[in-house]
Amino acid sequence: MAALSLTAMAGIDATVGPAFAAGAKDWPTRPVKLIVPAKPGGGTDAVVRILATKLETVAGRPFAIVNQPTGGGSVAAETVRAARPDGNTLLFYHSGLLSSYHSGVYSHNPATEFTTIAMMPVGGSQALAVGPDVGIDSVEDLVTKAKAAPDSVTMGVQLKGASHFMAGLFMRDSGAPFRLVEAGSDADKFTALQGGNIDAAIVNTSGALQYAEAGKLKILGTVTGRPERDPGAPDYPSMVELGFKNTMYGFDFMVLGPKGLDPGLTDRINAVFGEVINDPAIQEQLAKMNLPISFMDRDASVERIVTSEKKIGEVAAEIGLKN
Repeated sequence: MAALSLTAMAGIDATVGPAFAAGAKDWPTRPVKLIVPAKPGGGTDAVVRILATKLETVAGRPFAIVNQPTGGGSVAAETVRAARPDGNTLLFYHSGLLSSYHSGVYSHNPATEFTTIAMMPVGGSQALAVGPDVGIDSVEDLVTKAKAAPDSVTMGVQLKGASHFMAGLFMRDSGAPFRLVEAGSDADKFTALQGGNIDAAIVNTSGALQYAEAGKLKILGTVTGRPERDPGAPDYPSMVELGFKNTMYGFDFMVLGPKGLDPGLTDRINAVFGEVINDPAIQEQLAKMNLPISFMDRDASVERIVTSEKKIGEVAAEIGLKN
């Protein structure tokens, strides 16, 4: 393909940039696709479906959820990265995509090769859970069993994803030689735990609570971005509380668009998501799911993703997953 001349490029910039800026207040002018790298039924999917209903009310257009769970988020991310920068194709996922980048699953840096629209820190946690019939009642039991028979106790994760990072931190803290196996999404992990196909897994606490209450799995501890217990699961100790000082890992949900999204349009989309997230009814639904979410404006969101990307890169190097 022939290169564009500088004159032609200047003409494109003069035409497209102001057009996006002028039309930003009217976004969206047609249905918006929310590309979600998760299967229906998991925590991420549940959150985006709650938000989509309110987004349609606030923005006045349909929001179609497109689930693309394959490739550890890479397929969905590429769908958005390659889309037109018009605000009509957006990625809704979490900071696990940063983990995927730093472990080599995905080759494009989410912090620099997309437009960061919104970062939404999650106040909940992830749970270290075991199946109901494995004879394990505590983290100490789990570690002891793994050390007694190295590579025999299976830990279900999404390989090179966020749960892999958390499992790696726990293994370094405990010295337990678990056999890490690919177990898919949270929905897949819950099924595998109940069926005895894996011994343990790291799953979203909000989803795990209902299974634990029904006696279908046991929660041994929680992994959060802080040392304290998860307020939404106060009966379960944090891993730091149990003595695993480095087993901390926080999550952010995020909305990303293709690189080159007009700043005015980006601000408009951020404002719409902010209005939805801060709606008391939405906050109440999220609290019931034990997924309290806070919202950041665009400048804070950009700062957050840059800081998070750096930190996750450091963790990847520490546990031997550095891309």
